[in-house]
Amino acid sequence: MIRRIAAVVAAMAMLLILALPVMAGGWADIVADGQTATPRAGTPVEIGFRVMQHGVTPAPWEKATVHFLNASTGEAFAVVARNDDPNGHFVATARMPEAGFWTWNVTLQDLATTQTPVPFTVLSRSGVAPALDTAALLVAIDRAKSEAITSVTNQYGPEIDRLQGQAETYRTRIDSLNAQVRALTKERDTVAASAGSAEGTQGLSLLAVLSVSVLAGAIAGFVMSWLSGRGPRSEGSAVTLSATPRGVDPV
Repeated sequence: MIRRIAAVVAAMAMLLILALPVMAGGWADIVADGQTATPRAGTPVEIGFRVMQHGVTPAPWEKATVHFLNASTGEAFAVVARNDDPNGHFVATARMPEAGFWTWNVTLQDLATTQTPVPFTVLSRSGVAPALDTAALLVAIDRAKSEAITSVTNQYGPEIDRLQGQAETYRTRIDSLNAQVRALTKERDTVAASAGSAEGTQGLSLLAVLSVSVLAGAIAGFVMSWLSGRGPRSEGSAVTLSATPRGVDPV
């Protein structure tokens, strides 16, 4: 019984440790709308997407921000999206400042997301496609990776440290509970062994009491028989008792 309770406590603690990220807010998938047109610099463009908590449940209550990045120059800006549908759909309207190869991705206020940036091309104001500069693109990719790592570390680093501290606290508590369970199990085994010894001693004592009782009964019977043999004798005895009081002459 004690081992079962300890197992339940340990399981609950581990479940609590595993549930900490969900308790801290959970996560969501960003499902991008299909792009139907290529935007031009200076012209407003709408970015549409859905926020699905745990990949299933729409989250229209979230605050979503769309981050734009020019992969060639490193220019970046952000726009807060608006919810336009209860199914978790959001729209962000942005005016692209220049032509180039851009990306966009979404961050949320309460839910975590690891959305891969969505690439798109922005034409010049006259509709000319930008020239691809491979070297500049590779530099921009490295810069974007470094910025993403820094951003994630700054945003989630303290929370990760806090959760790791809580996990360590729970592990310590589990170790303490396991030690208490081992001590209780040892004490239980000791008590059980003592009880077994007591039962054996009690059985011997009971046998001794029964033996003495039987012996006492036999002795009492013998004494009663002996006393009855020393009482007045019956009519068949050789001695006759006279009914005349002592000192009175018989007639």
